[in-house]
Amino acid sequence: MKRIFVILSFLILLFYIWQIWKDYNRPYLVYQKEFKELLKQKGGGEAELDDVKFVVRQRWLEKLNRVDRCETCHLGVEDPRFVDAPQPYTTHPDADKHSFERFGCTVCHGGQGLATSVEDAHGPTEDWYKAISSDNFLENSCSKCHGDFIEQEAPVLAKGRTMFKEYGCRGCHNVQGLERVKVAPPLVKIGEKVKIDWLYRWLQNPQMYLPETKMPNFQLTKEEAADMTRFLIPRVRIKDPDNFEGGSYARGKRILSESRCVTCHSFEGKGGDIGPDLAKVSSKVYPEWLFEWIKNPQAMRPDTLMPAYGFSDQDIRDLVAFIVEEYIDLELEDDVIQQNIQFVESANVGRGKELIEKYGCTGCHEIEGVEDRGEIGLDLTAIGDSHISRMDFGMIEVSHEERTVPNWLYNKMKNPRLFKAGLKMPDFTFSDLEAEALTTYLMSRSKEVVPASYHLHLGERPSDYNPQGEFGEILDNYRCLVCHTINGRGGDLAPDISIEGSRVKEKWLKDFMKTPYAIRPILVERMPRLKISDSEVETLYSYFRTTLVDDRVEKLTGSVKEMSLKDPEVISLGKDLYYNKYACNACHQVNLKGGTIGPDLTSVGERLRTEWIVYYLSDPKAFLKRSIEPVYDFTEKELEALTAFLLSAKEKK
Repeated sequence: MKRIFVILSFLILLFYIWQIWKDYNRPYLVYQKEFKELLKQKGGGEAELDDVKFVVRQRWLEKLNRVDRCETCHLGVEDPRFVDAPQPYTTHPDADKHSFERFGCTVCHGGQGLATSVEDAHGPTEDWYKAISSDNFLENSCSKCHGDFIEQEAPVLAKGRTMFKEYGCRGCHNVQGLERVKVAPPLVKIGEKVKIDWLYRWLQNPQMYLPETKMPNFQLTKEEAADMTRFLIPRVRIKDPDNFEGGSYARGKRILSESRCVTCHSFEGKGGDIGPDLAKVSSKVYPEWLFEWIKNPQAMRPDTLMPAYGFSDQDIRDLVAFIVEEYIDLELEDDVIQQNIQFVESANVGRGKELIEKYGCTGCHEIEGVEDRGEIGLDLTAIGDSHISRMDFGMIEVSHEERTVPNWLYNKMKNPRLFKAGLKMPDFTFSDLEAEALTTYLMSRSKEVVPASYHLHLGERPSDYNPQGEFGEILDNYRCLVCHTINGRGGDLAPDISIEGSRVKEKWLKDFMKTPYAIRPILVERMPRLKISDSEVETLYSYFRTTLVDDRVEKLTGSVKEMSLKDPEVISLGKDLYYNKYACNACHQVNLKGGTIGPDLTSVGERLRTEWIVYYLSDPKAFLKRSIEPVYDFTEKELEALTAFLLSAKEKK
C-alpha cells in the first residue's frame, strides 16, 4: 500500500507540474508576445506596452448571446497601425463599420468563439462542427443583418441567390419562403416544335448543342434518352416538315438584320444571351412552329421574354426561309439522323415516363401526362445550420479538417454524383466561381435570427411595379422591361426610364421608336426595330409626361425661360467652357469629334428637354449614383452658357 501511495503521489505531482507548464505555455501566449514586440516597433510607448497583458481576452455579446475570444490572438484588429501586419495581428478592413464591441467576430466569420487555440477556434473539431468560414464563402453571413437582397456589398452571395432562382433549384428542393416556379418551357405538344433527332441528342448532352444552357446534364444512357424522347414526342407528325414555302432568303436576311435580333440572340457565339443561340436552330425546330412563334410568341408561351414584333405574314415567311436555310447544323449526317429516329421509334414509352418522374423533370417543366410530385430533393430551408454528420462523403476519403458543410456543398455543386453511385442530381457544369457563389448562398440559409437593432438592409426587394391600362399592355406586348427598368422593376441592359418624361422630347421619342440608333458611340445598336404604331408611341409619351417625371427637373421650367439660350455671346462662352476650361470633348463627341466614353452630344437639344440638361449639369449623380460624369459645381452663368452651346450643337449635314 505504501508503494501504491508513493506512486500515486508522484503521478499527482507530475500532473500538477504538467498543468502549471501547460498554463505557462498556452498557444496564444506566443502570439501575444510577438504582438508586443510588433507594437514596440510601431512606436508603442511604455504605458501602452505595460497594458499588454498575457491573458485570455473575451467579449460577451449579450444581445447576440455569444462569447468571443478571437481577440486573444487577433490583437490588432482595431488598430490602424497594423494594417500591413501579418495575421493574426493585421487590422480588420471593416473595423470602422462593424464595431467589435457590438458584433464580435464569430457572427460573421463563424468558428468556435470560446476556444483559445487555433485548431479549436477555426475548427472543425470533434465537438464543434461549424468551422470558420473561408474567404471563398465569407459572404454567407451578410444576409443575417443586411437582408436577402444585398447586392454590391456582397456580390458572391447575390450571384448565388440569382443562380439558385435561374437554374430552377427550387423545383426540386423545398425552401420555406421561396415560391416554387417552373423556370423552363412547358413540354406540352413538344413534338410540334422540335425534331425527334434533336431532342434525343439534347437529352444526352444539352451543353453539346448549347454550351451556355442552364439545362443540366442528367448523364443519360442512349437507351434512357431514347425512352424519354419516345414518351415526349408522338410517333407520327400530322404536318410535313418540308412543306413550308413562299419566303425570300434575301429579304429574310435583311429583316433579321434590321430587327436587331442579335440584341437578344447569339449567332455562332456572337450576340446577346437573353434568348437562345440560333446558330443551329433549323436542325432543332420545325418551320411551321417557327412561323407561329415569331408571329405571336406570347400566345405560345405567356412568360416569354420575346416581344411581339408585329411582322406581317410575308415578313415572317421571309425570316423563316432565311433561318431554315442559313442556320443549320452542317455536322449532322442524314443517315445518322435516320438511325437516331428509328432507335427512338423502338424505345419504351413506359420506361420514358418512369425516368421523367425519377429525375423530377416536372420541377422545371410542365409535362403532359406526368404528375408533378413536388420537391424530390433535400430540403434546403436551413441547410446552413446542418451538422456535418448529415453530409455523407461516401467512399471519398476526406480528412477531419476537410469535413465541413461548405466543403461538401461546394463539391456537390461541382460534381453532384461524386460521393456515391445512383444519385439523381444532374451536372450543371458549374465553374469554380459559380459553385462558390451557390455554396455561399446555401450557407446563408439559416434559422439564426439576430436582433432587430442589428438590421441594416442594403438592398431592396424586387419592385411590384405593374402598370395597367393601355400603357401596361404596350409595355407587356413589346417586353420593354426585359431591357429597361421602371421604378425598380426590369432589366439592366438598357437605360432606366423611371423619369423618362422629364428627360426626352416627344418628337425625338417618336422618331427613335421608328428607327432606333445608338446614342453612345462605342455601344452596339441594340434597341430592336419594333413595328410600333404612332398611337402606341403617343400613349407611351403621354404616360411618360404624366407619370414618369421628377419634380426637381419640372420646377426649372420657369428659370429656363429666363435664360438667354440663343444669345451668340452666351453660346460662344459655352463653347469655350466645353472645349477649353472643362474639356468635355475628352469624353463626349460633337460632330464626330471628341471622346467616346459618354453619349454623343451633337444633337442633344433635339433629344433632351432643356430643363433636364440644366439639372443634369448641376447634379449628374442625382439620378444615377454610378455615373462617371464629374461634378463641376458650375456657376449659374456657366450652366446657362453650357446649356446654350449644347442646344446649338446641330449635326453637320
